[in-house]
Amino acid sequence: MKSKVAGLFAVVLIALAVLGFSYAWWTETLTISGTITTGELDVAFTGTPSKSCSDYMTCDVNLVDGGEPDLPGHTDMSKMTVTVENAYPCGWCNITFTITNVGSIPAKFTGMTGDVPSQLSVTLEGINVGDTIAVGRSKTCTLKIHVEEGAGESTSYTFTLTLNFGQFNA
Repeated sequence: MKSKVAGLFAVVLIALAVLGFSYAWWTETLTISGTITTGELDVAFTGTPSKSCSDYMTCDVNLVDGGEPDLPGHTDMSKMTVTVENAYPCGWCNITFTITNVGSIPAKFTGMTGDVPSQLSVTLEGINVGDTIAVGRSKTCTLKIHVEEGAGESTSYTFTLTLNFGQFNA
C-alpha cells in the first residue's frame, strides 16, 4: 500500500513538473517602448515696428524679451512697451508690427492684456480673438492709440501690452 501511494505520489509529482515545464515553455513577453516629444508654443514680435502719429505727437516702441524659457540661442520678443509724448486730446498714434509663430505648433490668439492709462484708448487691428497663426507664418497688425479728453498737459504716457496666445486646439 505504501508503495502504491508512493508510486501515485511520484506520478503526480512528475505530471506537475511536466505541466509546469510546458507552461513555462509556452510563455512569451512583448515589450513596447516609445518616445514622445511635445511641440513648442512660441509667438514673437518680429521685425521693426513702424509708427505714425498726429501732428506734434511722438511715440516710442520697445520690444523686449518676455522672460519665458526658450530654446537655446532664441530670444522671445513677446512684450511691447509704448511711450506716447506730447499727447493732446483727440491725438492719435498708429503702430504697425508683425507677429510670427516661431514655435512648432499653430498658435491661437486669445486676447490682449496691459496697463493702458485711462487717458488713452487702444485698439488692435489685423488679428481677432480666435485667429490662428500657422507654424512659420506671420500676421501684420496695427495698434491704434487715441488720446481721450482729460489728458494731462506735459504728460508722457507709457504702457506695456502683452498679446496672449494658446495652443490652436484649445
